[in-house]
Order: sequence, then structure tokens, then C-alpha cells
Amino acid sequence: MDLSKIPIDIDADLQELIPKFLDNRRIDILSLKSFINENDQTAIAHLAHKIKGSAAGYGFIGLSEMALDIENALKSHEPEKLPKIADEMTSYLEKIEISYIAF
Repeated sequence: MDLSKIPIDIDADLQELIPKFLDNRRIDILSLKSFINENDQTAIAHLAHKIKGSAAGYGFIGLSEMALDIENALKSHEPEKLPKIADEMTSYLEKIEISYIAF
């Protein structure tokens, strides 16, 4: 298991919003895993799209890219990839190390 941290620079103006944002993404990923277990592809697609946009907006590009990977797996009819990607999202959130920068 790779225990290395993932450094992320976030705009200091967002510092107060980030803890709640991350809590909400953790909840989203739990929901995503539930939808994957239920094979609810509509809910998976909707939630992945939401995560993709919000993560990018807050500067969490890696999380946004993983959400895009979920969308692409659905489009290419490869649902077997979804659990692994969802686990990678969880791992990403556990490994991030945020630095707040005045841009």
C-alpha cells in the first residue's frame, strides 16, 4: 500500500470551505459505492459528473479525473472498473495534504 501524501495547493480564500467540501465528497463516494453495488448506472453517472465538476472547481484535479474515469467506464460499458476507481477516490482523499496559497 502506498502511504505517500498527495500535495495539493488550494487558494487560501477557500480555506474555510474545504473541510465541509471534503466531508461532502467522502459522503458522495460512499453513495457512489452503494450505487455501484446496486448497479444504478444513472445515479453513478449523475454523482460522478457532480464530483468531477465540484472537485475541479476547488482544485482537486486528481479527484475530478477519477470521476471522469467513472463516466468513461460507464460510456464504454466497463462497469467492472467502477469499484477500483471508487476505492482510488477514497484513497486519494486519505492521502491529500493541502497547502493554502494566496494566488
